[in-house]
Amino acid sequence: MRIKYKLIIGIILIILMLSTGIVYGQGSLYPDPQGRFSFNLPAGWKAATPYDPAQAAYFVYAVQQGNVGELIIMIEELPFSASIDQYAAASEENGFKQLPGYIPGTQLPATVFGLPAIKKNFTFSPQTGLTLQSEAYIFISGNFAYTILLDILPDYFAQVEPGFTQAVASFMVQSGAPVVVQPVPQPVVPSIPAPTPPTPIPVPPVYPTPTPVTPVIPTVPVIPPVTEGTNIYTDPQGRFSIPIPSGSTTAQTTEIGVVLNTPDGAGIVVMYTLGEQYVQDMVAQIKPNHQFHGQSQFQAANRQALVEVYSAVNPQDNINYATVVVTYPGTPFMIIVTVPADKYNQAQSWILEMIKGTFIR
Repeated sequence: MRIKYKLIIGIILIILMLSTGIVYGQGSLYPDPQGRFSFNLPAGWKAATPYDPAQAAYFVYAVQQGNVGELIIMIEELPFSASIDQYAAASEENGFKQLPGYIPGTQLPATVFGLPAIKKNFTFSPQTGLTLQSEAYIFISGNFAYTILLDILPDYFAQVEPGFTQAVASFMVQSGAPVVVQPVPQPVVPSIPAPTPPTPIPVPPVYPTPTPVTPVIPTVPVIPPVTEGTNIYTDPQGRFSIPIPSGSTTAQTTEIGVVLNTPDGAGIVVMYTLGEQYVQDMVAQIKPNHQFHGQSQFQAANRQALVEVYSAVNPQDNINYATVVVTYPGTPFMIIVTVPADKYNQAQSWILEMIKGTFIR
């Protein structure tokens, strides 16, 4: 498990200001062309051509004077099973310690995509008189190890690091086949480390809402647990089961849940994360960028459910979408439903049945 030396030393290319690429605006979704991952790319970064085959993606940070930093995503297939601590130790020994002038900083536990991760801070000097400040997140998903690495001139680190942290928080690993973009609701939630259906691209941008969603979910609906026209989706790991409309299809599965598309054009994201704080962080990222319409509480199958209704307009199709965020206090579980606003009224019945019939282990 060796991190290639030249992956990090490539910062020399930045100092020479030779890199070029497409500029992505603040909050723009970057989907990996091979469908392996996606994340929210902060302002000021340019996508550039990777200079090593092990680089899954490569970006440079531009200021008026030129490019002063780089962001690299590296993916390594593991020949055998390893824990995050084992892989981080191997990366330190075989990769980071080989950097000229390497000075280790803090190493702390973190979370990326709901998975255990290691966050490293360090400095190194690729050439005399040049010191770079670096931050890296390392985590393992399936048989692959991911490293998300930031290198930048120290004067710009404080300016860029918050955006880098948000990009890491929005990082999503795709499972299975490459991402296929569907024609109905696509980006709705910014920086959420979870997919927003019905597209399997999970980390969408957000926009102000010009038109409100009319009704809010009523507080006390009376609907049987499972009715005709409803199926039950059961998590393969046995963590939860959830009623869904008949005819719904699985868009993708992840290590923390599933993305489903319904026949009426809605999308359902179901996530069983590593902790309730993870859920709260995702909800906190929705609130500032969506119009809030109200909330309700009622009893689900074996938990109390909190339902919040938001809306936002997707500029790609200029359609207003309702976003229903369901959390179950005391659990690491959440549901996000995205449905066109003009279909929200008729969708309320199956949304309520789904929420009430959800069983969490």
